Amino acid sequence: MIPIREIAGALHPAKTQARRFMALFKFFCDESHDSAPKRKPGDPPTNPKSYVVGGFFADEDTWNKIERGWKRRNHMEGVPRFHAAHLNAGTYEYEGWTKQRRLIYSKEILSILKAQHRKLHGISIGMHVDAYRQVINPEGQVKMGHPYLVCFKSTIAAVAEQMEHAHYPYADRFAVIVDRGDMEVEAVKAFYAMKDNPRFIYGHRLATCTPGDATDFIGLQPADFVAYETFRLMHGKRNGAAQMRAAFATMLGTTGFLGRVFEEVSLNRIKDLVDATPCEPSGLVIIPPYID
Repeated sequence: MIPIREIAGALHPAKTQARRFMALFKFFCDESHDSAPKRKPGDPPTNPKSYVVGGFFADEDTWNKIERGWKRRNHMEGVPRFHAAHLNAGTYEYEGWTKQRRLIYSKEILSILKAQHRKLHGISIGMHVDAYRQVINPEGQVKMGHPYLVCFKSTIAAVAEQMEHAHYPYADRFAVIVDRGDMEVEAVKAFYAMKDNPRFIYGHRLATCTPGDATDFIGLQPADFVAYETFRLMHGKRNGAAQMRAAFATMLGTTGFLGRVFEEVSLNRIKDLVDATPCEPSGLVIIPPYID
């Protein structure tokens, strides 16, 4: 793994000076991507033009508090789960809801996250696939892998590096629960490949990686929120509307957050490094550099 520096502090240093035992944290992560265009029968398959993998990191006690409040709020509203894209569009479980009702629900359920303050940390990595294909040559793409896996691996690496930079005790680790999807098997394999790779200097931070469903693992529902909002912000910036959506912006005063994007500038900054680094297919892990 080649760590790209310039990482802003998302994880607040844990108050661990008096603790002598290993702590296991949890990182729930989900993906967001644009919908492929509708195809006519016989048309070749189309792939998403962008991906985001994002989620939240916290200790067990914090996740227990979130889960209790989150379940209670969903039960009061009669919905099985929080789903950011459906809520924004007023579809599926939110069919027939007025805009005001959706806004109130959003504020109240997100207040559960904000109440955790710096015990909760959001991290997300996105990619514009067209820029990836244009800037990184085919050999480099083999090294880095599928766009989703590039984002997933970079997100995991960013969590591990943040723990290191925030001076968490050496023995502290984090378990990953990844939302089920088309590439869940590949994501789990990539996680354990990173963990077992002696060249990945933060491998000691990685514990386990398990696919899960958002109705069973409540932490995946906040992860859905951060992945969706990062996706919207990423596309807004590309289209000249850099303003963060209100629901996301209100969290930043209380919750740590780190977000990066593989786009044309950042990919050009790393392409020589990619070309010069020998590795097995999908074995290269790079945290995209910060671009102001």
